[in-house]
Amino acid sequence: MVERQTSDSRRKRRSSATLARLEAARRRRADQLERERENERRVDAALGPFAEAVTAIEAVERRREDRIAALQAQLDRKLAELDRQRAARVAEFERSAEQVRADAEMEIGEWRAVMATSVAEIRAADVGAAETAALLGISAKTVTALSRSAAASEAGKRRSDGATADAGPADASPVGSPAVEKPVDEQDVSSETRPYSEVDVPAD
Repeated sequence: MVERQTSDSRRKRRSSATLARLEAARRRRADQLERERENERRVDAALGPFAEAVTAIEAVERRREDRIAALQAQLDRKLAELDRQRAARVAEFERSAEQVRADAEMEIGEWRAVMATSVAEIRAADVGAAETAALLGISAKTVTALSRSAAASEAGKRRSDGATADAGPADASPVGSPAVEKPVDEQDVSSETRPYSEVDVPAD
């Protein structure tokens, strides 16, 4: 009987140990399942804001591209307008510059005529071309050109004065009648002279 009690006691101890192990395993599994469910809840909670952020970023990028495109179009319009204004200003400058050049050439021509007259006066005082060139600080070639220009101008004046003196009231052409062409020997001979623009200006 003592042996039976001992055997029963051993079986009870083995059963208690097995139950304890099973209970521990059950608790571990339950804890694991709880952790998994908590992780799923955390993942689900994180997915919502993430998706919202992605959608918001896409919207911001679309607005950015639209605004940049609008700014680019505005810039293109302004640049096109500036190009038109620049073309107009350049054309205006060219017209003004051309007028300035024409006015300058006219004034220079007048002063060249003064120079030619001065050279003619000096040459008329029995001063040679080389001496005149040295006196005025210009080349002998320029002295010759200015002398020819002065001679042509004087010849033109004489022809003009002679034609005016010879023309009387009876000889004057009626208003509206064609002008009488000058004889060949009375045409302007200034083409034989060098243009004023090619005459050297004495150095200061």
